[in-house]
Amino acid sequence: MLDYPRAVAEFTRPRPREQLRSAFCGSSARDSHVRVSPQTMPLKYYDLDPVTRRHALAELDSDIASGAFHASDRLRPTAVEEYQALLYDALRYYDDLWLEQHATDLIVDFEPRQTRSGGQTTAKVPEMADRMLAEGDFNRYYMRGVALRAIEEGRHVVEVYRARLSLEPRPESAELEGTRLAAHDVLDYLRGRRSDDPNTTRLARPNSGLSIRLL
Repeated sequence: MLDYPRAVAEFTRPRPREQLRSAFCGSSARDSHVRVSPQTMPLKYYDLDPVTRRHALAELDSDIASGAFHASDRLRPTAVEEYQALLYDALRYYDDLWLEQHATDLIVDFEPRQTRSGGQTTAKVPEMADRMLAEGDFNRYYMRGVALRAIEEGRHVVEVYRARLSLEPRPESAELEGTRLAAHDVLDYLRGRRSDDPNTTRLARPNSGLSIRLL
């Protein structure tokens, strides 16, 4: 049984400055538009140190330079470059919560939806759209950074863990926790290549709350 108070304490435990810097440190033009949600916590990134950040940034730089960066349909078309800059800053200094707080104004208000009859309609984007976008993109590049680091350091294997506190995790996510995966396979899959490993392909699914760490 999950010891909820202990789990909350672990997830809210202060982390070293290089791992998590407050969104309120310093000042910038962007800070005036920060939306703060006291109920939101960033994912717990075990290996979010300067080395992993450097590898994650290299992956992002490569995607942007090659045109491989995938911009969500929920981003305003005119805001993609600004979002890329925010993602870069988040990977370099902060975390997914900082990215969420600063990217809120870059998301569209409505999106097309398919009706039951096969037609199309327009619906308001979900309230958690900014959280899902920021968490998904940050975690994807973080995992790529961890996998690349594991390869370069000769570790070659990474472990899946639950990065978001959940009292009732989805069964398909829960059964993946503790699984060890080949770092090469993880990196290739997260870069957009096909994988035949069913465990690897379940990484980076929307709102899974899973991430990877070094062994």
